[in-house]
Amino acid sequence: MESIKAGVWQRTRGRRLLSLELSVAGIGSLTPGFTRVVLEGTALDEYRDPHPADAFKLMLPPARISAVPTPARSGSGLPQRPDDTVEPVLRAFTVRGFDPAARRLTMDVARHDHGVGIDWLAAARPGDPVSLSGMRPEWAVGAGIRDHVLIGDGTALPAISAILDGLDPDHAVSAYVATPDPADIELVAPHPKLTLHHLADITRVVDHAPASIAGGRRTQVWVAAEAAAVRDIRAHAVGVWGVDRCDLLARAYWKRGVTSTENDSVNLMAYRHAATAGADIRDPELAESIDLGGVGRDLVLEPRATPIS
Repeated sequence: MESIKAGVWQRTRGRRLLSLELSVAGIGSLTPGFTRVVLEGTALDEYRDPHPADAFKLMLPPARISAVPTPARSGSGLPQRPDDTVEPVLRAFTVRGFDPAARRLTMDVARHDHGVGIDWLAAARPGDPVSLSGMRPEWAVGAGIRDHVLIGDGTALPAISAILDGLDPDHAVSAYVATPDPADIELVAPHPKLTLHHLADITRVVDHAPASIAGGRRTQVWVAAEAAAVRDIRAHAVGVWGVDRCDLLARAYWKRGVTSTENDSVNLMAYRHAATAGADIRDPELAESIDLGGVGRDLVLEPRATPIS
């Protein structure tokens, strides 16, 4: 794979989307801002190609003791449900750990003051049924890459830690992290060549020059945070740091002033529009455009013959 985007696209094209019915195996506090949840079930046998930072949607049930039926999928891979079906509440998470032998998947949940996900977390108990849909690849290492820059706010901590766990120990990493509670920085996984920068505001990463970029070395950049912040950071990485768009993966984990449910609805419409227009909805450039609100400005609607390099 020549770049992170090419690698993500290659993995997406070769992976079937999963709809898994699992149960809660355990719940425990990690830090002031995070709770660890472990899911288990024989359905995890279908998750055969795990990679760092794989993303999925938890389909939250309308009642604690009920489960959400997993959806059928169209030829494009988009979910389809009967018109009379009650739509589940979807919340996005990252695979923090996976034990195929034990058939257990671990996710770390950022706690907030309120919200559907937090209500579910407060009520969840071991044995409760839960369904998930995924996995969306969010990480790959481009050919010849040995330098990485990871940028994220508190919501990105599980993904950043999963990436660090999977990185070659000889690779150099500069990580820029902003967390509401300083204690949450403990969640960042160790790495022998990690330089960690704890910022008060993730947008202030533009005041920094990562060593590999300052040294003129090809660097892979991964960024996930609030949508507007990610747009600004991506523009700076490309325009000022000189990072090739193919070597950069940007994801909006949330949008200020918009609920996750509202955002999912808008994004689903955008994906359906793109699929109807002939686009490959597995294209990471398309996902980035939709994530960051680029529909109507830089949305790619022409299918590409081969993955981007």
